[in-house]
Amino acid sequence: MDDDPLLELIRQVQAGIRVEENFEKLFRRFRPLVHSFFLRKGFSAEESKDLTQEVFFRVFKSIDTFRGESRFERWLWKIVDSIYLNELRRRKTEKRHGIEQSLDARTETGDPSSPAVEIPATDLSPEERALQRQGLKILRVAFQDLPVQMRRCCILRYEKGFKYQEIAFVMKISIETVKAHLHQARKRLMDLLGGGPGSPKGNS
Repeated sequence: MDDDPLLELIRQVQAGIRVEENFEKLFRRFRPLVHSFFLRKGFSAEESKDLTQEVFFRVFKSIDTFRGESRFERWLWKIVDSIYLNELRRRKTEKRHGIEQSLDARTETGDPSSPAVEIPATDLSPEERALQRQGLKILRVAFQDLPVQMRRCCILRYEKGFKYQEIAFVMKISIETVKAHLHQARKRLMDLLGGGPGSPKGNS
């Protein structure tokens, strides 16, 4: 076990040694398996990609909790199962309560991994707060008119409640690119949703 190169890779990530390079190796090794899992469960290619990235974002945040008491693969698949079940519950909840659910809806537990949409309230600009009040169905329709990368930034921000640095990590782009995408998206969405010239102006 001590000579296992996978465990050595994980130890280096935990120790802060070449974190991005070593985590990229973990990602490349296990991404195809995780992505295939979501495809087999009936998710579209784009949904499977997003869920796979969410899995590895969770892995990155939780890697320090892996103690090597079981195989890394077993630990990883617990995270995959958690993301999968959370997504099923989110869709079931959305269907049960209707897709007009407000974007500022929060779970009773406050758990950001739970199915209801959660938005970080403390770092929203006035424009984002205006968008937050729009119905989820309307906002999702508006998202479809955005370029692909911009749309994914919006989904992570407004549906999943990710912060700028979290979006940058998941999408492998700079924080400045995230801010630029969201700034342009806010302008487009405010026009599409009737914000108009008199809508509040906020900083990114």
